[in-house]
Amino acid sequence: MAVIGRAAAVANIFGLHVSGLLAWLMWLFIHLIYIVEFQSRVLVFVQWGFEFLTFSRGARLITGETATDSGGQPDTMGNTGDGR
Repeated sequence: MAVIGRAAAVANIFGLHVSGLLAWLMWLFIHLIYIVEFQSRVLVFVQWGFEFLTFSRGARLITGETATDSGGQPDTMGNTGDGR
């Protein structure tokens, strides 16, 4: 399963190819089911609904950089160049 965009997704479930709104709703339902507590499920559902209705574009990207990085020199991830 993969979400492509707003109310659009693709899924290949047991050899059955599903796309579009139906696949997106399936993705939504399955992800809500995996949330453990009922209260958390409801909270996530309300948050998703609010973002869907207000056209929020909350990008959640993992880039490895902190939000305070000012675009200076790229981090070498601890590589000091001395063989350690």
